[in-house]
Amino acid sequence: MTGKCKIAECGAPEIPCHNGCEDFTTCPNFIAEIVEKKTKKGKLTTDEKKSNLNWTGQAFSLDELSLISSRTSPALIGIVGKADAGKTTFLAMIYTLLLNGRTFKEFNFAGTKTILGWDELHHRLRLKQGEVPFPPPTPVGSHRLYHFALRNRDEQLKDVLFSDASGEVFSLWSINRDDDDENAEIARWIYSNSNAFMLFIDCEALIEQKNLAKREIMRIAKQLCHDLKNRPVIAVWSKSDKKAEILSTIKDSLKTELENLFSNYQEIEISNFLEPGPDELVHKNNLAAIDWLLEKIMLSSNPDLTLAETNSDDLFINYKGK
Repeated sequence: MTGKCKIAECGAPEIPCHNGCEDFTTCPNFIAEIVEKKTKKGKLTTDEKKSNLNWTGQAFSLDELSLISSRTSPALIGIVGKADAGKTTFLAMIYTLLLNGRTFKEFNFAGTKTILGWDELHHRLRLKQGEVPFPPPTPVGSHRLYHFALRNRDEQLKDVLFSDASGEVFSLWSINRDDDDENAEIARWIYSNSNAFMLFIDCEALIEQKNLAKREIMRIAKQLCHDLKNRPVIAVWSKSDKKAEILSTIKDSLKTELENLFSNYQEIEISNFLEPGPDELVHKNNLAAIDWLLEKIMLSSNPDLTLAETNSDDLFINYKGK
């Protein structure tokens, strides 16, 4: 169907709908041009045989970001941490919670361009009594971006992307941020382009490897701190149902060092093991981690443009346009 939108700044159908409609022909602002076509009954026209979809539903690669950036300026949340720290499992849990009716604090879910990618994570994360089969580790060299479209209470649309990369690339990056290793380049891209960060702390690794695991976490944290420019960071203590088993000296010193390293900072404990009844670590804190980052991102993207009152003897400076 051909036509145009009555909103001047909307470029549909050449680019995605200004109001976020997946099918622009259903938008109340779209004015259709009726074109009669004579076709034999039962036969499809050429236009009917073609798909109008310019996306597959899989997780985005970097060269597919224009599918979102042509509509809004998306916010990227960089998910950072060592291998097996629970980064991909966290993404699977977020989507699972939304499917089960949970919501973000200030935003409503308004769609996704990576629905098949999310579904793949969801089906890998099957919750059983006392057991969670985690998604397999993200392959080294793989870099996937998962998308949510969110609307705030004022019906403003915001596209949010979540990075998903192997923990090995962050370990390589933590050793030398200027290294020419191709795999470390993924970590460098995430660091350069993210609006906010989630730093994953693996409680299980701290129990088993003790100070060795702590040193690796701090190497990644110190790289993250370099030229951070006050971007928000939330430290996510994953597998925190086991946090009490960490040596108190390691746990307390790590907490203190991270607090001293970052300024725009918060920390939270999460888990993926369900207890009978509402479970704060699972049902509340997984979503609360995203809520905190979204609040920080929105504050930084809406600067106060109010001009300060100027008192001067200069008539030109004091001129108000009257």
